[in-house]
Amino acid sequence: MIGGYVEQPDKKREGTNEAWAFARGGGGSWDLVPYAPGPQPGPRIASQCVSVGEDVWLIGGWDPSQQGPGAFQDDIWRLSTKDWSWTRVEPQGEKVGGGISRFQAVAVDGMIYIHTHRTSDHILTLDTSTSPPTLARRPVQPDTSAGAPSARGLHSVTRVGGGLVLFGGAPQSGPMMGDLWRLDLSSLSWQQLSPAGPAPHVRCSHIAAAVGDSKLLVVGGAFYGSSGGLEMLGDAFVYDLEKNAWDEVVASGDGLPSPRNAAVGLPLARASEGHVLDLLIHGGWRAFVETYADSHIISI
Repeated sequence: MIGGYVEQPDKKREGTNEAWAFARGGGGSWDLVPYAPGPQPGPRIASQCVSVGEDVWLIGGWDPSQQGPGAFQDDIWRLSTKDWSWTRVEPQGEKVGGGISRFQAVAVDGMIYIHTHRTSDHILTLDTSTSPPTLARRPVQPDTSAGAPSARGLHSVTRVGGGLVLFGGAPQSGPMMGDLWRLDLSSLSWQQLSPAGPAPHVRCSHIAAAVGDSKLLVVGGAFYGSSGGLEMLGDAFVYDLEKNAWDEVVASGDGLPSPRNAAVGLPLARASEGHVLDLLIHGGWRAFVETYADSHIISI
């Protein structure tokens, strides 16, 4: 877990560049990562981190201590988990195109797919196998009847089987979204999905994770309430790609975490016996009321 907001006892929040590692044994514990001497990224929130082999790649984000357009970052960094050293990456090819935050990045076999509010007719790909890595702007084919996902942020993009599934999010202005799309990775073509079943409420800043090769889990998030403020969600839904249907999750055990948005969600490397997915959830906040520091594991 890298970066994000840290809230002080007086409720003052500030960005950080800290990294924390979770160990599951003994009930679970967090340890602050000791960075090696040398350059390192500045504090930021709303960035994206993905793992490729033994490295963690950090892309973009927003430094809330800065003002104006310069607060939004367009840098790319690589963190080695062997010695915890940072390297700033200057890719060949395209440029990110300006600072980005509240976007999504997904790693698939060494290729990082980046979906931002600017990528309506393309998607950015960062090929980590080349030296230096190659950033490319890849055209996408729209759905023949629905086009492509409209501009948004705070959505989710998750690899499920041979495609990327996009859900929800918030535009710069206007109502939040609850639409569902799939980008086929072989053809880079979009398809808008129209699932059966009880659809999740529109939302942003939720957690999403693949369950096996054909299902998507969505947990929590927030939406605009009747007063215009953010209302938190504490529910969970599973989308079955093969059945093209949503189903609401009925939790057992300790139940789901309390309603929140902007939490961190990470599938653990090995699921526990009898489960397909163990999803670690940490932190998040109830907008302008409370910031959370608890950790939960959802097993499916």
